[in-house]
Amino acid sequence: MELGTSRDTNEAIVIDSNILARHAAMLGSTGSGKTVMAKTLIEEFTIDDIPSLIIDPQGDLARLCLNAKNKDIKDNNGDVDRAQEFREKAEVRIWTPLRKKGLPICIDPFQIPSAKLDQEEAITAWDMVAAGFTSLADYDMEKPAGKQVRTYLYEILVHSTRLGLSLDDFLSLSRTVKTPQSVITEHLYPDNEEKPDWVDVCRDYDLPDFTGMLPKSTYDELSRRLAAYSSGINQLLFSNGVPINIDTLLKPSNSGKVPINVIYLNTIQDEAQKHYFVQEISRALYSWMLEQSNTDNKLKLLFFMDEVAPYLPPAPRNPPAKDLIKLIFKQARKYGIASVLATQNASDVDYKIMAQANTKFIGRFSQPQDIDKVKHLLKEDGGNLDMIKELPNLGPGQFQMVSPDVSKKAIPLQCRWLYTEHGAPFNEEQVDKNTSKSLRNWAKHNSAKHSKKIDAHASAATAAGASLRGGSRGMAAASSGVDVNDAFEVRLMGGLSVIRDGKDPLYVMQGITNAMATLVLLWSMVVLSNQWSEGALDWTWALLGLLITISVLLIIGLESFLGHDIELQRKISRFARFSQYGLFIWLWTLLYWEYYYLDYTLGDNLSIVLEVSVVWTTIFIALEGLHRLKLGRLEVNFEGEGLMSKLKDGMGSLSSVLTTSEIKEMEASSKEVMTGLRWLLDFCTFVVFGTIVWGNIFGKNLEDLFGGEGNPHLLKLALWLGSIYLLIFLGQSIVIKNTQY
Repeated sequence: MELGTSRDTNEAIVIDSNILARHAAMLGSTGSGKTVMAKTLIEEFTIDDIPSLIIDPQGDLARLCLNAKNKDIKDNNGDVDRAQEFREKAEVRIWTPLRKKGLPICIDPFQIPSAKLDQEEAITAWDMVAAGFTSLADYDMEKPAGKQVRTYLYEILVHSTRLGLSLDDFLSLSRTVKTPQSVITEHLYPDNEEKPDWVDVCRDYDLPDFTGMLPKSTYDELSRRLAAYSSGINQLLFSNGVPINIDTLLKPSNSGKVPINVIYLNTIQDEAQKHYFVQEISRALYSWMLEQSNTDNKLKLLFFMDEVAPYLPPAPRNPPAKDLIKLIFKQARKYGIASVLATQNASDVDYKIMAQANTKFIGRFSQPQDIDKVKHLLKEDGGNLDMIKELPNLGPGQFQMVSPDVSKKAIPLQCRWLYTEHGAPFNEEQVDKNTSKSLRNWAKHNSAKHSKKIDAHASAATAAGASLRGGSRGMAAASSGVDVNDAFEVRLMGGLSVIRDGKDPLYVMQGITNAMATLVLLWSMVVLSNQWSEGALDWTWALLGLLITISVLLIIGLESFLGHDIELQRKISRFARFSQYGLFIWLWTLLYWEYYYLDYTLGDNLSIVLEVSVVWTTIFIALEGLHRLKLGRLEVNFEGEGLMSKLKDGMGSLSSVLTTSEIKEMEASSKEVMTGLRWLLDFCTFVVFGTIVWGNIFGKNLEDLFGGEGNPHLLKLALWLGSIYLLIFLGQSIVIKNTQY
């Protein structure tokens, strides 16, 4: 990136665009040249094939669509060839909320968070949706009433969506907000003339009692304020143009072009709506960001916000967009987003956010309070205070660039000549004049084909958000043999009815494993009792075996016969999670005794059953461990928390149900788990037989290869592999039978 020249040496200042992956801030008073500096960065990012998303409150950056004359560039020592490269690549789009002067753009406030988000991310995403509606309803979220409304809307949105209740317009949301008990009950029991009591509905569907979350007068008022957005000029904010979608914004209308998206906020006159619009853009960007895979310093987007002071004021002020912008600044780097903020009032911006910018372009300041703020920021960086005295004397386009990744000392930067025109901010007529017909047709096409819908993934998208209260719908479905595509749960207790009517091979295999483990426990209890009565075994071991057997049978019985009670299912699951690990350890203990404790034996036939049960149980324990390891994003962090700390936090935050979003993140749906298991099994079989063939070729007999008289190790491997093939065969056979009938 060619930024300009050094004022001291006149040498060109060229940096890698990845330097700005750690974000940047532009500080300078009016007339210092921040707009020039901003355009320079945008031009350079475009040449590097990196698209831009620009929040333009005044219209200064809309002039990026006007190219500078080659003569002017050449006369001011500019690079005409690079200017031409920019022109060939740049596709400048000026988006105009509420107006059709440029490219109309609107908000879809009912957009459901992505199903790919994990629990923490989903909770945050849904909370931001609730915050948006709270802001629209004109409640101050810094005050108690606003906080109450935000919490109430969060619960309404998450649980209504989880139950399949469509809240995709302001009228339906308004009705649900006003009388949630009647709307939800009608949705759940449409054909029942006599509706159940609300208390029973809350219990059966794991719902909070919405009727007591707000003062009585607030329900009507909140409903009225939301309904107002269903008509009149207000609804244009949500229906006029292309809905905000980051993928759409980053896709060029013509191949080979690099989009420069300028969000022209001058078309919004109401300040509250302007704040809300910035919030929704930030929310869309944050949601898109979380859907991206982590990049290795590969930039995907430049996010630039001009004049950020109204949106990022110092604490304790907290306007709607502030939290989201803070999140973007905190996390954007690892997702390939370079964030750049600009302000002319350094003292009017939360310094904690500005301090996160690794690179700072500091222009002219003359006011003492602004200079003091800059000094404070530089103290946070650890130096470069000696250049503070130069700030009042800087001219237009002159900056002190502070970037530790480039130089330990501040760089006296003179911006290069722009490849685009610089001048007064665009008005609406200029925006209209400089928006091409082809871009309008492209935008119209994207607007026409867009349709709002809540599909089958809505339930999955809400699962993590709803887990604030701890739902467990996937468990109940699995234990009943229901074919559930949006939940997969590793369970070693209960669920025996899956064998009877299950339609998912993995669930059926779990049921078979449960049945086998139950038989082994029962028979082993008989053997332990005999050993104790004959004095060959201490009574404590017999008692331990009895307690484990009783607990397993109790859980199986309760889940099998009382599976209709969701609340009871949830309570049982909490106990079952500890019991299943106890079962796993106990089965391995029995196997150890079978091999090394001569007085203890199940008999030759049941010994084989025990070993098979251990193998099967271990497989599902391993699957669960891998799932939770992946979902917890556990990793060794040498700069922060250690492995054990992250392991503890990650495990503790996970629910017992793995939702679609979680499965997608770890790329392990039921079908994918089966495929992976079969691949691993085939691989192990190939290795065993390959070893035998290799031994025969080189004159090694089986005893040399596997050791032991009669090749017991080989027989064990054959038993383990054969048992897993048998389990898969039984599971698939039962599924075929259940599907046919």
